[in-house]
Amino acid sequence: MIEEKRIRRLPAKEKRISEIIPESDVRVRLIGTVINVNENSIVLDDGSGKTEILFDEKPNVSQGEVVRVVARVIPLLEGFQCRAECIQNLKDFDIDLYKKAKKLIKSL
Repeated sequence: MIEEKRIRRLPAKEKRISEIIPESDVRVRLIGTVINVNENSIVLDDGSGKTEILFDEKPNVSQGEVVRVVARVIPLLEGFQCRAECIQNLKDFDIDLYKKAKKLIKSL
């Protein structure tokens, strides 16, 4: 019988941009508004900060859309870089209600 090795990924932690710790965070989930779209990157703003997220190809999103991005965090000498693994458009997502729910859960 041949043993099948499974490659497991670390879970993507839900984070705010300002909470990312490049030394310990490997994969993160970010929710925010796209404020700029470039050839192979977007700039995401989640209210706590902004970051550029790099893609292998042009992302299929537009400025002003709310998205969720799963990304790898690459530590740099100063700061970090995010490389996208996937992106999800959150059309009709109520970001204000989401923030209220997160705040309520955190207070419990």
